[in-house]
This record gives sequence, structure tokens and C-alpha cells, in this order.
Amino acid sequence: MNTNIDPNPSRSLSQKMQVLSYLQAGGTLTPRKARKLIGTYKLATRVSELILEDGHDEIQKKLIWVRTRKGRTQVMRYSIPPEKRVAAK
Repeated sequence: MNTNIDPNPSRSLSQKMQVLSYLQAGGTLTPRKARKLIGTYKLATRVSELILEDGHDEIQKKLIWVRTRKGRTQVMRYSIPPEKRVAAK
């Protein structure tokens, strides 16, 4: 397993932890937004790891429609409801 040794704290979080932090701060993520904000093309994988490996069953998934150049398509949107968010330390 790779270890991130970047001394810059804003860049040193793993993609999985960046996804979790963003969701716990009240954000919602779609694949396009995750590519833009976090730099991951594997949002579904990172969320699955959070749920299955780390036990974050508070993450909610919702299938939504988004506009594309060719029309519309469905994507998954991820969020954590306010009552289940962990307060920042």
C-alpha cells in the first residue's frame, strides 16, 4: 500500500478521507464534482470502501438525473444527512 508523505496537509489526505471530510462538512458529491474537487475518477469505489471497510453506513446514495451534452443521464449522488454528521475536531 502506498503511503502519502506530502507535508502539505491540504494535499496529504487520501482520496477516501477527502471524500469523507467533504460529505461530513455537508457537501454532496456526484462523479463529476468528485473529479473536479478531489481528483478521483473512482468516487463509487471510494464510497464503497468507506461503507464496507470503515463502517460509514451514514452515507446515503441517491440516483439522480443530470444534463449532458447529448441529453440526460443518471448518476449517483452521495451525501450524509445533517443528523448523522460528525462534528469537526
